[in-house]
Amino acid sequence: MKQTIFDNNSSDANTFVYATVPGLINRLTGFHLITLGLFLSFLLFCSLAQAQQQINPLESTPYIEVTGEGEMETIPDEIYLRFTLKERYDGRDKTSLDKLEKELRQLLAANKFSLDNLSLADANADYITIKRQKKDVLQSKDFILKVSTTSELTNLWNILDEVDAQNAYVSRVDHSRIEELEKEVKIKAVKNAKEKADYLLSAVGEQAGKILFLQERENFTPMYMTKTQQRTEVSMAEAGDGSQLPAEPEIAFQKLKLNYKVFARFAIGK
Repeated sequence: MKQTIFDNNSSDANTFVYATVPGLINRLTGFHLITLGLFLSFLLFCSLAQAQQQINPLESTPYIEVTGEGEMETIPDEIYLRFTLKERYDGRDKTSLDKLEKELRQLLAANKFSLDNLSLADANADYITIKRQKKDVLQSKDFILKVSTTSELTNLWNILDEVDAQNAYVSRVDHSRIEELEKEVKIKAVKNAKEKADYLLSAVGEQAGKILFLQERENFTPMYMTKTQQRTEVSMAEAGDGSQLPAEPEIAFQKLKLNYKVFARFAIGK
């Protein structure tokens, strides 16, 4: 085995002849191995700490933060009317729920309403029963019909009068292209953020560079109802005392208003 030799008489006092690596490891004691392991662990820890302390390019780049907003108004083309059909007695004769529903469907088809737009208000088609003289019950069922225009809605009111429907009201309005419109408004919000960053930085002779961060903020789309949301159940022809009823208020819808905001961070300069 080759040993390490230090020659005091040599002209170079710092000259060492090292033993082979396997020989050196064989001569290490347990204490030496533990010390070496701790030293290597310390070096690894220092390397990791240095890597974590490297500067984040996003944080080191000068930037500007702005909020962009996009808005759009559109006329709803999906109007959902909810109403109730309820069995009734005309004297001793009972008008069944099945007969009322059949009559309703016939009137809707005759007036060119799509029956595909007629649905039950409750998925389980729940019936509401009312006891009558402890021997019979009156059943009712809630429906929802979708129409596209206020003129269709006016015609529908007349049909509901013929079948003596109750509790008719517009439950909600929507638009058939709502997802496409939402995308357009979001794009407007992003563009608005870029324009805002540009004109703010132009005041100090700078301009907005690439986008560093973009976040969509919570949005609120209010529900817009009709001016006349619920229709009176009194007959349109004459009041009970024979006097003429006042004309129905005109049905009008406010526009759907979509509003979105984004938070953006742009680098300053190209």
